[in-house]
Amino acid sequence: MISFKYLISRLKDVKIKDIVSVFPMIAAGAASVFFKRKYENTWLICEEPGEARDNGYNFFGYMRKEHPEIQTVYAIRKKSVDYLKVSKVGKCVEYGSIKHWLIYFTCKYNISSQKGGKPNAALCSFMELNGIFKTKNIFLQHGITINNVRWLYRDRSKIDLFITSTLPEYEYIKKNFGYPSETVVLTGMPRFDSLHNIEVNKKKIVIMPTWRYWFNLKSKRNANVDSKIENSEYLNCWLELLSSSDLKDIINKYKLEVIFYPHRNMQQYIEVFDKVGQYITVADWRKFDIQELLKSSAMLVTDYSSVFFDMVYMKKPVIFYQFDEEKYRKYQYDEGYFDYHNTSFGNSYKKYLDVCNKIEEYAKRNFEVDQNFIDEHKATFKYWDVNNSRRVYEAIQNMERK
Repeated sequence: MISFKYLISRLKDVKIKDIVSVFPMIAAGAASVFFKRKYENTWLICEEPGEARDNGYNFFGYMRKEHPEIQTVYAIRKKSVDYLKVSKVGKCVEYGSIKHWLIYFTCKYNISSQKGGKPNAALCSFMELNGIFKTKNIFLQHGITINNVRWLYRDRSKIDLFITSTLPEYEYIKKNFGYPSETVVLTGMPRFDSLHNIEVNKKKIVIMPTWRYWFNLKSKRNANVDSKIENSEYLNCWLELLSSSDLKDIINKYKLEVIFYPHRNMQQYIEVFDKVGQYITVADWRKFDIQELLKSSAMLVTDYSSVFFDMVYMKKPVIFYQFDEEKYRKYQYDEGYFDYHNTSFGNSYKKYLDVCNKIEEYAKRNFEVDQNFIDEHKATFKYWDVNNSRRVYEAIQNMERK
């Protein structure tokens, strides 16, 4: 059961939408007794409320194609740009609606790429952690866990099956996060199934930094550090790279296409990147699919985002631009098992000019990786095939038999 101290610490993050959600929750709870038989074998799947692009969507597609005998429902907002796409795959329910709550209360499994992939993350987590309500949660993850993410510890998360994708990640979570060994499984992420036999544009680079807690996002607990993105170190350093004449010269010299894709949580600030040169495309998440960008690109520049593993999985080079590493470790995530400074997957730099020089180095050799990269790839990924979704399905079935 969750500690009283931790509960109190979370009360400051309660929002109006959490309070409003109490009403459909109560209505659905009262009605659930009448719908138990209808949904008791349902697999409820989702990602973020308005998205269908990640492991949830890929696993939903797999289930509809390979196991149509199992009733699967995808939760997503009808106003989402992805709604039409996913509704063609299978049955959908409005995210956060009474019906979503109803299925959540009565389904066999709640499967999500997000820890908070539920009708209301705050309310559901409170009920689950305190034993008020129990459902079986399958955590697909939306990226490979590389940091010491404390909110994923067993005492703060009701996870019945924890999906992992690399050998180091699997061992780290099993050893440090407090779950029974059978809860953590190594299958690979469902979206990896689509990362084979791809067409790569050897002239395209995608730049995709991760987010920062302290920019007035969902949590304001670290708002004492650069609480405004304007004039922040984060903005200044990325603009220094994106607007540099050095990068522009490299782009022109090698006829490169560069896409800058801010993290989903940073998209609300996309207008502050208007100062980048016209030779760079600033990507709006509603118009660009991350997976399609990664598949078609020859190289990735990021800071700490675990999305780099998707590129590495496809055997493509990565550059890490880490100008604020000390601050990131102090205010966002504790360091985990992965050492950015000791890997063949990519080099870490604090200065934009070093990043530019490395981009040119890769461009000269057509973005090919070396043998050290290949060796580390083999040691990292137990599976490199198109059967990741199938292994997730089998892991869920094995859990059912135990």
